[in-house]
Amino acid sequence: MKNILFLSKVNSKYIEEMQKIAPQFNVICLDDKKDAYKYIKDTEVLVCFDGDADAEFIHNAENLKWIHLLSAGADAMPFDVLKERKIILTNSKGVHKYQISEQVLGYMLLFERALNYFIRKQMNREWDKSVRVSELYGKSVCILGVGSIGEEIARIAREFGMKTIGVRKSGNMSKFIDEMYTNENMIFAVSKADYVICALPLTDDTYHLLGKDFFKNMKNDAVFINIGRGKVVDESSLIDALKNKTIRGAALDVFEEEPLSKESPLWDMENVIITPHTAGISPHYMERGIEIIKHNIKAYLGDGDFINRVDLEKQY
Repeated sequence: MKNILFLSKVNSKYIEEMQKIAPQFNVICLDDKKDAYKYIKDTEVLVCFDGDADAEFIHNAENLKWIHLLSAGADAMPFDVLKERKIILTNSKGVHKYQISEQVLGYMLLFERALNYFIRKQMNREWDKSVRVSELYGKSVCILGVGSIGEEIARIAREFGMKTIGVRKSGNMSKFIDEMYTNENMIFAVSKADYVICALPLTDDTYHLLGKDFFKNMKNDAVFINIGRGKVVDESSLIDALKNKTIRGAALDVFEEEPLSKESPLWDMENVIITPHTAGISPHYMERGIEIIKHNIKAYLGDGDFINRVDLEKQY
C-alpha cells in the first residue's frame, strides 16, 4: 500500500479525516524527518513545509507523484528535479490572508498614530505630545503582488477609507483595488502611495527586485512594509534609504537572512518596526491548511482539479 506522508506534526483527528478520504493509502504523520526514510520508497504523496524536501530526498522517493506544501511560498523547492520527474506541486496559499492583513493594518496604525513612539516614551515615563500623528483615512496604499493576502489587505484598507493601488503580473483587476498596474508600471504605481506593501513571492525574477531605484521613487514620507519574502529586497539599499530619509520608515517581518543579524543597523532605527517572521502565525493555520489538503486529495484521486497548483516554470 502506498503512503501519504506528513513531515510535520498534525492533529490525529485530521489524519483520521484524510484516511477516510483515501482508504487505499496509509496516511502517516512523523514528528521527525529522520524517520521518513523508513517510508519514503512507498510514498506517493508528500505533505511538508517549503525546504523540508531537498533534491536528494525527492530522489529517494522513487514513487513520489505529488507534493503539497503546508506553506504558501515554494522558493526553497528544487524545481529542476520536480520538472524532470513531473511531480505535481501545490501549496497552502490563502491560509495566511487574515492574520497577515491584520498585522499589516497594525503596522500602518503604529506609524500613522505614532504608537511605537509613544510606547518608547511610556517606558521612560515621558509625557510628550510633540510628535506628529495623522490618520489612515484618505491615504493611499500600494500592494505589490495582489494575491489572496493582497486582496484582503486591500479590502481592510478600503474599510479605513484608503485608496488602493495594486501591482500584479497579469494586470487583472480586483474588486478591492481602485487602480491596478502590471509589473512594468510598478515604479509609477509605487510613486503614488503613502504605504507600499511587498507581498511578492521569491522567484528568479523577483530576487533583489526592490533596490536603490525602487526606494528612490517612493514618496519621501512613505512607509515600506514587507510581509512577502526578504530576498525580494536589496536590504543594503533599504537601509540606505532609511538612513538618508529617502523614505519615512519600514515595517519588516522578513529579511534577506534570518534570524536578522544582531549587527544589522535595522535594530537601532527608530523608524523601523521589526517582527521575527511571525505575520503568518495563527492558531487557525493548520485547520485552514487541512481543508486545502483534503480538497486536493479528492482531486488527486479524482478529476485533478487541484487548489493552488504551483506553476513549475513560474515557481509560484
